[in-house]
Amino acid sequence: MKLHLDRELLQLLDLIRELAPDTRVFLVGGAIRDLLLGRPVKDLDFVQSHGSIQLAKAVSRRLDGAIYTLDDVRHSARVILRQGNEDEQVLDFTSFIGEDLEQDLRQRDFTINAIALDLDYPNEIIDPLGGQDDLEAMKLRLCGPDSLISDPIRVLRGVRLISSYNLRYGLEITEAMRVAIKRLCVVSGERIRDELFKCLAVPDFDTVIRLLGDFGVVDQLRLLTFGVDPAEPFVQQDDTETLSSLHEMTDNLDDELQESNLTTDTEFEHMQAYQDMLDVPLQGGRKQRHLLLLSSILLHIHPAFDHNQPGIDRFQPEMFAEQISRALLIGQKEKAYFKAVSGGFLRLADLSTREPGKLDYYRFFRDFGVYGLDSALLALVETETKPPLLHFNPGVCREVFQTWFSKQDSTVSPARLVDGNLLQRELGIAPGSRIGYLLEAIREQQVLGLINSSAEAIAFARNEITRNTKNDRIPK
Repeated sequence: MKLHLDRELLQLLDLIRELAPDTRVFLVGGAIRDLLLGRPVKDLDFVQSHGSIQLAKAVSRRLDGAIYTLDDVRHSARVILRQGNEDEQVLDFTSFIGEDLEQDLRQRDFTINAIALDLDYPNEIIDPLGGQDDLEAMKLRLCGPDSLISDPIRVLRGVRLISSYNLRYGLEITEAMRVAIKRLCVVSGERIRDELFKCLAVPDFDTVIRLLGDFGVVDQLRLLTFGVDPAEPFVQQDDTETLSSLHEMTDNLDDELQESNLTTDTEFEHMQAYQDMLDVPLQGGRKQRHLLLLSSILLHIHPAFDHNQPGIDRFQPEMFAEQISRALLIGQKEKAYFKAVSGGFLRLADLSTREPGKLDYYRFFRDFGVYGLDSALLALVETETKPPLLHFNPGVCREVFQTWFSKQDSTVSPARLVDGNLLQRELGIAPGSRIGYLLEAIREQQVLGLINSSAEAIAFARNEITRNTKNDRIPK
């Protein structure tokens, strides 16, 4: 196999070699693997005997990149070039694990990631473990017997490699994965989170979710997040099919929704806007579509939804979000997302037991906002699942989308006819919870079409105070 080094990469390697005149620097890992395969490379890992942080600082100064120290023990640092742009590039600089390059390579995860090149000789491959041969055979092989036990997060990396490159692997890999993943608890939540989201971004999601189940990752995720240690593998065939269906839905949303009669031709642009919204990073560069997939996985492994002993009354959206936050160290925006999506999921199950009206849909979006669309998508997929986590009326799910895209002014967010200051002046009441109560009551009357002007809103508020003060039904 031959390295495919373009001019821009060669210029970067020349610069890094120039900035480290007193030590040999090696490009290692996944970058070499992808260069041998002729794939584009964005992330580059460099190792050297010493001076890695100093080299990272020099590179960041020369190329005006952002720099972060990753690990003081291993003297590792990260430089991000063109941060936040589509052509963002990440350069990691680390000292050897062991005394020299070969010891460093032998302590890596898989042989196809244990290939290197010396920046002084960029056309020569250093491959002590036969990684090139494994790459040609498209085979996943461990660098050593302790490759996974020493760092259990490598199991998730293995899932990503197998599904991304369609790699073959033997029974020894499966057995090693299942043993190592039981030590996932020793890995920091940040590393689990980051590697998990990389898996969720792999196009071949069917393979990803199958491997997450086969290698015991989902069981350990259930244990770490919800404290439940199943006696046998938890993910069943119906769970896998549901998650695969959701992935297909989020990847081809506008087509899928049209086939489901969720939208008309005139609303196609709205569905495309929703598709685009799923691609927007919510926090830490993590896209909403991947948060949606993770929501489905975590709902399917939550003990309240166990098929053999359901206890939906034990499910609390706020606790659900808190448990995810503790296990994966997600941000506040993501925590709010999980709370809203799971809360909307439960609300839709309740609405599906009856004939909801305009006020129900107004309150749905008031409580869950735009994330209610994600709740509806989860619920819609469940209507095709046997057995479903909960029972949903597909007509209710369709109406959620119709309401958001076609009834913004009348149902989702009607224009405010009065504000708190006006109510205080007209009614002679002080600021406080009473104002909030009246504003919301007026808004609901608007949704029902019973109030259409400021004068009607004030008259309604005055009547509410008079009518309900005797029973103390309006907050003081």
